[in-house]
Amino acid sequence: MDPTNPDPNERRAAWRAIGLFLLITAVLSAVFESLMARMGAMTHLLVTGVMWCPGVAALLSCVLLKRDVRALPWRWGPARWIVAAWLLPVGYGLAVYLPVWVFSLGGSGFGNTSTLALWSQDVLGKGPTSLGGAMFDLLLLATLGVITAAANALGEEIGWRGFLVWEMRKVMPFWMVGVGSGLIWAVWHYPGILMTDYSAGEGSRWLQVALFTVSLASMGVVFAYFAFRANSLWPAVVLHASHNCLFQRVYTPLTVKGPGTHLYIDEFGCLLPVVSLVLAVYFCRRARAEGIA
Repeated sequence: MDPTNPDPNERRAAWRAIGLFLLITAVLSAVFESLMARMGAMTHLLVTGVMWCPGVAALLSCVLLKRDVRALPWRWGPARWIVAAWLLPVGYGLAVYLPVWVFSLGGSGFGNTSTLALWSQDVLGKGPTSLGGAMFDLLLLATLGVITAAANALGEEIGWRGFLVWEMRKVMPFWMVGVGSGLIWAVWHYPGILMTDYSAGEGSRWLQVALFTVSLASMGVVFAYFAFRANSLWPAVVLHASHNCLFQRVYTPLTVKGPGTHLYIDEFGCLLPVVSLVLAVYFCRRARAEGIA
């Protein structure tokens, strides 16, 4: 369907599919979010449960709409997009953290000795910290860690980039699909940020919500680009898994925290939104040049 000149019946069908998917996602997610809010924490099992809600919602939507689930973009796609998705968070992660480390923003530093010791112990057991052992564990995190993180990321991406963006694309131009899906993605995280320990741990949570929203609205463009360019949901799965693994298990743990570090790092600081906006502009231009928009 051409979003600039859609067939009215197809347009209504797309909006109906979007509404049904969002309704099911909200109902399923509310179950896990209420449990997390009651505990005030995001346990591993509850996180897995809530991350799979969009995927289950997409599959249920297909069944209720009498669509073949096999029609979702399950194909692997060109390998270059998988590799690019894996490596992209390495690059934009360094763009976020290098200024923090080099300029000691918020009193920060590089090379948290506790993290290096834990990495060393992961592969060598208890004993003196081995830099070689720590680096080998880092290599495992960047490879096997991303693969294991993909199990949860798949649950989200079946929904967001396997179903939602394709329906939105039928009625919206590319940039609106990216930003709109990113905003929905951000709002879906709000209960976790406001009612559990999924936050910077200090500072204003509402400020963190605002910064997080800018980041995900912008990254929605990047994720949509990868999905459409590869005609597959798998690059988005890998991108999501690589981001989560690197930010949560590498970059943030490596940072020596000062009194103001939380204002700059991770998904709740002020630097990721800036980097994400730059990426969104870049991929919007690429999409336009490549005929995706």
